[in-house]
Amino acid sequence: MEERQRRRDRKERVLHTRISEQLSDDIRRLAEDLRVPTSNLVRNVLEEVFTVVENVSEDVGELFEDVLEEADATRDRIRRRRRHQSRHHRHRKREGREAREGRGAGSWADVAEAEIRKDEQSERPAPPPEPPSPPRERPVFPDVIGWQPLVLNQAQNCADCSKPLPRGTRAFVGLTETGLSRNTLCRDCLQDR
Repeated sequence: MEERQRRRDRKERVLHTRISEQLSDDIRRLAEDLRVPTSNLVRNVLEEVFTVVENVSEDVGELFEDVLEEADATRDRIRRRRRHQSRHHRHRKREGREAREGRGAGSWADVAEAEIRKDEQSERPAPPPEPPSPPRERPVFPDVIGWQPLVLNQAQNCADCSKPLPRGTRAFVGLTETGLSRNTLCRDCLQDR
């Protein structure tokens, strides 16, 4: 087992790069604080950066697909609404013509009576509006640096609104200086921030 590990270590590549003295001091200081060799710290940081970039790239593609699907759904809703309005408009024109000719909806008296009832209903005072509820206290996540999009493999609850987030839901997990937090937000709560 150790021999295999030594062979693997020998196959790793060494990458030389020029960095500023300040960056070098910062890396050394951080490595000392974490009690890890400087080279391990740099390698781990680079690996994490590439992993995050890959994940973000995948998520952007999925987000773009979601936007296109939503645009298609919106277009379909608008088309259905236009067809419905067109049918409703044609129906009202036909009713008006039949009423003028004295057939269909009844006599002029019936039409007038229906119009009067409709006007009386629209003149009724509206119920008083409910007083606005006080804004709810939103949780603050002081340790979270940012929010990483992901697709849940396990059901969670939104850390803000407590809405259940089933497996397969697109959500956002908090990133801290030490890694991922246990805080997960739904799309609506993230957009409200």
